[in-house]
Parts: sequence; structure tokens; C-alpha cells
Amino acid sequence: MAGFEFHMTRRAALIAVGAAAACAPLRIAPAALTLDEVIRRNTKARGGAAALDAMHAIAVDVEIDEGGQKVNGHYAATVAGLVRIDVYADGKLAGSEGVDTQGVWILGRNGPQASVATGASNALTHGAENHLFGWHRFAERGHKLALMPPEVIDGITYPVVEVRYATGHISYFFVDPVSWQAVRRRDERAYHPDVSMTKKAVESRFSDFVKIGGIVASHRNEDVDLATGKTLSTNRVLARRINPQVPTDYFDRNRRAPPAW
Repeated sequence: MAGFEFHMTRRAALIAVGAAAACAPLRIAPAALTLDEVIRRNTKARGGAAALDAMHAIAVDVEIDEGGQKVNGHYAATVAGLVRIDVYADGKLAGSEGVDTQGVWILGRNGPQASVATGASNALTHGAENHLFGWHRFAERGHKLALMPPEVIDGITYPVVEVRYATGHISYFFVDPVSWQAVRRRDERAYHPDVSMTKKAVESRFSDFVKIGGIVASHRNEDVDLATGKTLSTNRVLARRINPQVPTDYFDRNRRAPPAW
């Protein structure tokens, strides 16, 4: 479940079967795993419960490639549920959105305004939950986890964890049986809720796991439309900071966006 989930509302085969593939060893998860054991292994893989519990904020600089158009973004979130995303194209601010003490907002033509798109707040708050809390804390956060039947993709048998967020949204995380990182996430959602409420079956694929500040997280994720196989966006982390010092009003919708880099 590590990895950067970016939901900017305004910016935007199976492996071949052959002799080599037949001889390649398969990564198979133990059949008798319980949900508690999967949570334990995933928590350890992410850096351990102590390191995860010590997080209170995160900041990420990311490069987003959507349809061949590349932009850069500043992302920050706190355990209080505050989130802010500022996106830049060619060094100029292209859009902002977030969750402040008044609720979810988006930068409109006339300045920041409340977002009325169903699901916009969910995307932002779910992302913050996934970044800042381990699964061992999800029950106390109001989320419900369940271990689903394992699934085989490209010769790998993945334990699958269903997460029912406190908002009612459901996501399915596919856990690698060797690294114990969640390397795929599937759910059905509006990809840009402020633009269109049409839902897609989306798979996020997480890779390039890096340890920073004691926390292991994905530094690359690709979102794919499962119905068409089309890549919706690719996000690459340029920098990740654990427990950064941010001004108390950083997440306020009326605060000027930080400068581009």
C-alpha cells in the first residue's frame, strides 16, 4: 500500500508462455496465511510499526505523465487529515486542491472554492491514510480489512486484502509474496471527479520501493484502465520527506502555493 497516489482533478497480458517461462520459478504465497499475518509482514516491509506510528506528516515532489503531458507536483498530508496538492506546468501553477479545516477545495478561475464533486474528498483522504498509517492501525481509523482469495497474475500468486474505508469506498490490494509490499491496487472510481463522474476500473501498479526516514515506499506508480489496458498516468517520485516542518497554515486554501522548482 505504499506508493504515491495522486488524484489531481483538473490536470489532467499475461506473460507469454514458452520454454523460458515454463522453467521460471513461480512466487507462490503460503496457502495458510491469515489476515493478521499478511498485515504483520506488510507492516514490517514498510519499515515496522514503530517507524510508521512515528509519522505525522509527509511531503512528496512528483513528476506526473498523463497522456504524454508532463507536470510536476508538490504533495503534502498530515495525520489530521489535511492534504494539499499544487501542480505546475512549465514552471507555472496549473492547479491546486486539498483538504483544509473547512473541507475539500479546488482552485477555480476565481480562486479557491469548495469542491462539490462526489469522491474528490475520498481520493484525497484515502491517499493520506495509505501514506501515513500502516494496516495495523486501520481498524482504529474506522476501516475494515478482509483477506480475499489469492489471485494469480503473471505467474505470481498474490494475497489480496480488501480495504473498506470509513467512507464506504472499497479497494483491493495485491501483496507481493516475497517483498510483502502492496504492489497493485484495484478499485472502481471516477478518475477526475471534478471533470467527470464516470467511473473506471483502475489498477495502480507500484514499483521502485525506496527507504527514506525509516519508511519504505514506492517511488513509481502507473495507473491503468483495466477495461481498455490504457495507461492513465505514470507518477515518479522526485523527493520524499518524512515529518517535514510545514507552516501551520500550509494547507489553508487561501495560502499562496509554494514556488515551482
